[in-house]
Amino acid sequence: MDAEEILRGIKPLVGEVTAIRTVQETCPCEDYADAYVTEVNVKCASKVIKVLDSSFPRDSAQPLSHLRRFAKHNQVPEYLRPVLLREGSSPAQTIFVLISPPLPDIDSLQNVLSPFAPPGTPAGDQLAFHTVRVPLQPPLTTIQADAWSQTMWPVVFNPSAPRAMIAPPPQILSRARDFIQPKAGRYLALAQRVAEEAEQSGLGRGVGAVVVDPDLEAQFDDEETDNHWSDAVVAVAGDGRYSRAAVSEPGPNPASQTYNPDHEGGPELHALMRVVELISSKRREDRPGSSSTGRPCLNHLETYFLSQSDVTCSDDDSEDPSPVPEKYQKTETSSHAIHKHPEPAEDDTPTTARIRPRSQGGYLCTDLDVYLTHEPCICCCMGLLLSRFRAVIYPRSGRMVSGGLASEPVVKPVPVEEETSATENQDPKTDDTQHQREYYGLHWRKELNWRALGFEFVEETEAETETKEATETVAFHA
Repeated sequence: MDAEEILRGIKPLVGEVTAIRTVQETCPCEDYADAYVTEVNVKCASKVIKVLDSSFPRDSAQPLSHLRRFAKHNQVPEYLRPVLLREGSSPAQTIFVLISPPLPDIDSLQNVLSPFAPPGTPAGDQLAFHTVRVPLQPPLTTIQADAWSQTMWPVVFNPSAPRAMIAPPPQILSRARDFIQPKAGRYLALAQRVAEEAEQSGLGRGVGAVVVDPDLEAQFDDEETDNHWSDAVVAVAGDGRYSRAAVSEPGPNPASQTYNPDHEGGPELHALMRVVELISSKRREDRPGSSSTGRPCLNHLETYFLSQSDVTCSDDDSEDPSPVPEKYQKTETSSHAIHKHPEPAEDDTPTTARIRPRSQGGYLCTDLDVYLTHEPCICCCMGLLLSRFRAVIYPRSGRMVSGGLASEPVVKPVPVEEETSATENQDPKTDDTQHQREYYGLHWRKELNWRALGFEFVEETEAETETKEATETVAFHA
């Protein structure tokens, strides 16, 4: 069966695309530290801020803009009122200032703030500094902000400020989801077919990857989806972890029935890493002296899609093209695919290859989406991030115990014997939350220098088949 016949026979999966929750959302960090509070002359409030910022500069790595620098008498939390509201203090004359961490020593604070003591303070009397507990991270909701303001110190909730570091901005996430939803079922069905070929060949496990260029996808009208959906696919790859070992006879590799790390090959042969290699090999074809002879295609679907992006070297490309950035430049030629209704070419030849070479602005996997049959392992997750994919989509039923993207418990249950063993070895003094397995949650980690949008595809029939799949699937690294 040729590739085009396979594509015509693919039936899209039916379901909904939903965003993956980030580790910052599922396990919100609530760090706290001590701060000082003292009463000063309300008329000197601006001078107090200037002298504090000049004498004790704030740590730029730990922004605390969510903490109010001042609190009026009626804003002081109830539990602090007996301590802070001294007899004779006037709401019209004084205000309370917060000295946030890192904390200077008391003597230095006394020297700096004594000129701003409340009116009526006897000469020689020192300011009273009280220790309070404050949150170091901004609140995620108005409810959390209100709770902290009542139990610790008044805080400000800004819905837009912390969001980008905690999770994808809602507007970007919503637009991407709406764009991905209509054709996600088709690309995931194609990924499953690629996975089947990899498993049936005996060269790998049943894992597949499909890479799509959203710019190419956007140029097709909705009514043309059935005919041209595969035209946006730039590369596909199946798992090839057994491809370097001798396979005695065709058919499923016996090693695929159980997990044995000695037989599994390296992660560079996993489907995601292989599809990145296919794209990068194509990107390099316009370099002088480059050759496609070593491209690791293992089946006809991989070869078919890569052949749709043939690049012809020209004498004009004799110089090594720039290593791109220029904000991942898009040339006039490559921008042809971005417009919703591009002008037709004079002949039937495409104006640009599906995989843009470096000379046309191609850079890593920037602006590409990858559809996977399984949640990628930790190594592949880092490869995904370093390759600069725009988005990653996989079925919720493909969530893996060994996966590295998700930050919530896998769909598949932990085997009883493993759970029992973990319980027996657990220190009874530890907190109950430590009984739960920790997840790497590499999706949108704020400490990483690239963040791809992450989505799961929830099939309509998944609730009925989830238990069956969970008991039959072998745990392995995808």
